[in-house]
Order: sequence, then structure tokens, then C-alpha cells
Amino acid sequence: MRAFHENRTYHSAFPFTAFKSHNIEFLAHWHHDLEIVYVIEGAVRMGINSETRILQAGDLAICSSGDIHYYDSKDNNSTLLLVIFNPSLLGFPAGWPLNVRLTSPFIERSSATEGEQTDIVNRISAIMEELLREYNAKLAYHEQLISGLLQELCGLWLRHIPLDTVNPHKDKRRITTMKIMQEVLEYLDINYMHAITLADAAQQANMSLFYFSRFFKSISGMSYIAYLSSIRVNQAERLLLSTDKSILDIALECGFTNIRTFNRVFKQVKQRTPGELR
Repeated sequence: MRAFHENRTYHSAFPFTAFKSHNIEFLAHWHHDLEIVYVIEGAVRMGINSETRILQAGDLAICSSGDIHYYDSKDNNSTLLLVIFNPSLLGFPAGWPLNVRLTSPFIERSSATEGEQTDIVNRISAIMEELLREYNAKLAYHEQLISGLLQELCGLWLRHIPLDTVNPHKDKRRITTMKIMQEVLEYLDINYMHAITLADAAQQANMSLFYFSRFFKSISGMSYIAYLSSIRVNQAERLLLSTDKSILDIALECGFTNIRTFNRVFKQVKQRTPGELR
């Protein structure tokens, strides 16, 4: 799976999946499909575009088509329910939502006022649980029932959660910014094995060094160096587990210049040494 752009694959022709995840860690990435998150227990740090929250039990988040998002579970334990599906199931194959933008992608249960909003949060979380049960049980006509539940879930979100009308002129800067970040993530994902400096990435984004450094961290949740190191370590981990290549060869193949740096960075990211995987 590419770090910058996840092309979702599903186990059937029905483009939907639901599952629980414990202590999820995922670098900043984006995809066309919608991703809805319900925190069952614990806490997790999540970023969507330039907005970041520490989500607690009962909180919800939604990643619209193309949103750049990441999960960070460092120093936290959590259990999340994730629902991911192609917007074609809502009748919007080009992306959802259409002609509007969510004012915020997060719904925090603690900030919900008494009455209608609390009822909406409860109903959305209940639909999430129903979707998981239908997906796991796969009883007769479950796909039809899942489609109906998704329509209700997203309809409730649009009806009761604050929205902004999309203004092509007003939103041009925001859209351009997200496009630049998507291209930078793609550039890093393709070239991580080479010596890519912060200056190289800033030039790719056509930004000053100082502005790019702040911009990158605001979207990805980590520094440029930390992100690039994580891509390299994740790829190295895959090779350690799936090939017989030597640790030195894997280190060099993944962009590290020497084994000492590789061992140090790998342990920082994975909390164990490369040798412990062999």
C-alpha cells in the first residue's frame, strides 16, 4: 500500500469494509473513499487536513473524499470502529460530499449539547455498530441493508452538522494547498530510497524552506524528517519479514546510508531493532 495515496481494495465487488482497530498508527495519506471513525474506548490523536484532535471514547470523525488524514496512538490506548466505503454507494462516484464542505470533520461527544445533537451522535454511533454487525454476519441482503444504513448515516451528518458552501474562488487556496501536499507525499513515497533533503521537498512544493517545514508538520502531524524516516522504516520492516535479504542490504535499499543509523531510527519508530524481527 502506498503511503501517500491508498487505493482501497475490497474482498468483494461491494466496496465496503468495517472493522475494529486497536492502537492504530497510520502515516498521513488520502483516498477517494470515505472513512468514518468511532472511538469505542481510550483515546487517539487524529489529524484531518490541518485540523487535529485527541479523540476520546464516544467521539466521531469523518474523512471526506480526498482528505489527508493520519492516526497517532503514541502514549494512548484505543479501540476504534472504522467504516470505509466508496462514495458510489451513496450515489456520488465523483466524491462526497457534493457542493458543500464539513465545517469540521470531528464530532466530540463531550461538546454535544443536550437534546437533539446528543440524539444524533447516539444514532450515528449506533449505525456504525449496525454496519459492523451486518458486514460480519453477511446475512441475506446485507449489502442492501448496508447501503441504506450508509445513506442514513451520511444524511444525518449533512443535516445536523455545520456545513460550508463550496465557493470555487474562496476555496481555491485550500484546494491548491491540499493538492500540493498530496503531490509532496507522492514524491516522498516514490523517492524515499534516495537522499531527499528538506530543501528538495520544499522545492518540489515551490515553498520556502521555513514555510514548507511548518506546512508539512501542520498537515502530517510530524516533522518532514520523522515522516520520511517512518516511510523508510515501514518499507524496511516489510522486507525484513518477507525476504531473506541481509539487514545491511535492506537498510541501503530503503534510503539509509549506514547500518548504525538504520538500527537507531528503526528502534525509534518500531520500539525494537531490525535484528529482533529475524
